[in-house]
Amino acid sequence: MMNELQNLEQEKSVFRYGGLSGLLGVILFLVAIFASSVLVGTDPPDLAGWVTRFPDIQMARVIENLTYLSGLVLQVPLFLALYVALRKTNLAGALFGSALGILGLGALVVSTTPHVAHAKLADLYNAAGTTSADQASIALMWQAVWGMIDMMVAIGFLVIPLGIFVLGAAMFSAP
Repeated sequence: MMNELQNLEQEKSVFRYGGLSGLLGVILFLVAIFASSVLVGTDPPDLAGWVTRFPDIQMARVIENLTYLSGLVLQVPLFLALYVALRKTNLAGALFGSALGILGLGALVVSTTPHVAHAKLADLYNAAGTTSADQASIALMWQAVWGMIDMMVAIGFLVIPLGIFVLGAAMFSAP
C-alpha cells in the first residue's frame, strides 16, 4: 500500500514538473518572439543587407536563439510526462507520439544556431580586401545557410503536430 502511494506521488510530481516545464517553455517562446521583433527589428529588403547588418544585431540574434533553444529544451519534459501519463492505457500511442514530438523538437533545436555560421560569413563579407564578387558569393552562402535552417524548421513543424496528434489519439483511451 505504501509503495503504491509513493508511486502515485512520484507520477504526480512528473506530471507537475512536465506541465510546468511546458508552460515555461511557451513563455520563453514568447520572449524570443518579442526579443526578435524589438531587438532585431525589421528585415532588410535585399540579401546583402542581411549580411552587412549582422554584426550590429549579432548579440540580439544570439539572445533570441538561446531563448528559443531554452524554450525547446523545456518542451522535452512535457512530452516525457505525457508518455508517463499515457503509457498504462495506450503504450504504442504514448511511445510513438512522444518520440515524434521529441524528434520534431530535435529538428527545431538544430535550427536555433544559424548565427554560428552567419558570424563567420559576416566576418568574411566585411573583411578588408573582399571583392564585390566575393561578397555576392558570400551573400548566396548566407542564403544557403538559411535554406538549410528553414528545412529543419519545416521538419519540426510537420513532425511535432504529428506527435501531438498521436498523443491526443492515445488520450481517448486514458481515464
